[in-house]
Amino acid sequence: MTAAALAALLVAAPGPAASHPAPTPLPARIQQIVVHVPGGPSFRDPDRRFRFFTPEKTQALWKPQFGAHWIVWTDGSLWPRHHEPGEPASRRPPVDRPADDEWRRRLAAEAAPVYGHLHNGNSHTVGIEVSHSGKREDPFPEAQVKTLAWLLRTLLGMSGGRLTAASIRGHKDLDRRPAYVNETCARPGCPVYVDAAGRPFRRRVDPPEGLFEALRREGLDVPRPPGGDVELLRTESIPEGTRPAVARP
Repeated sequence: MTAAALAALLVAAPGPAASHPAPTPLPARIQQIVVHVPGGPSFRDPDRRFRFFTPEKTQALWKPQFGAHWIVWTDGSLWPRHHEPGEPASRRPPVDRPADDEWRRRLAAEAAPVYGHLHNGNSHTVGIEVSHSGKREDPFPEAQVKTLAWLLRTLLGMSGGRLTAASIRGHKDLDRRPAYVNETCARPGCPVYVDAAGRPFRRRVDPPEGLFEALRREGLDVPRPPGGDVELLRTESIPEGTRPAVARP
C-alpha cells in the first residue's frame, strides 16, 4: 500500500466514540432518604402544635449543622440548607422533565454534608422537610408534591441503583422513641408525655400517610410499614391549648 493510500485510509477511518461524562452520582455515604414535616404535636408548647413556618424562618431556627438538606415549600420551590454563594435561596425544579447535569451537580453538592435531622442516623441519610402542619386531614398542595416526587426520583436515579423506593423512609419510621419531656433526659426511665390511659405518646409522628398517598398518585410507590397514622391521631386528640400529663414509664 502506498503512503498516499494509507493516509487516505486513516482519514476515512472513524475515530473513537465520543465520550459522555457519567451522570453526577449521589454521595456514597447516603443509604436512605428521610422525609419529614416540620409541623407536629409540640407537646411542650401548645401554641405551636401542628403549625409550621416559612423556609426562611425554619432555617433561621436551625443551629449550625442541624436541619434537613432541603425544604419543599408549599408553592413547589426547593430550599437547600445552604445555597451556593451568589445563588438565590430557592429554585423551582423542572418537574416536567428529568434533571440535567447542572441540577444533578447542585443536588449532589447539597446532599454531601451531614446534618442533624435524625436520631442516630445522620451519617448515612439525607433529610427532606415538606412544609406542612403535620395534621392528617390537611392536604399537600399539588405543586409541592410534584417537586418532592421529582426530587426523590432524581436522588434515586443519581444513586445508580443503590437506592430504591424502599430506601425512602418517614421520620416516624426511624425514630420510634417516646415523647421525652426533657432533651437532656431522653433514655428509658426518663419522664415522658402520656395520654389519659398512661400510655406514652410517640415523639415523632411525621409525616402523615397522606404524603405517601400523594406520591403514589404521582407514580412513586413508597413501601409503607403497618401502623399508618395511629400515633399521629393519638396526638391530634390532645385538647387544644393543653399539655399532656407527664409520667415515668
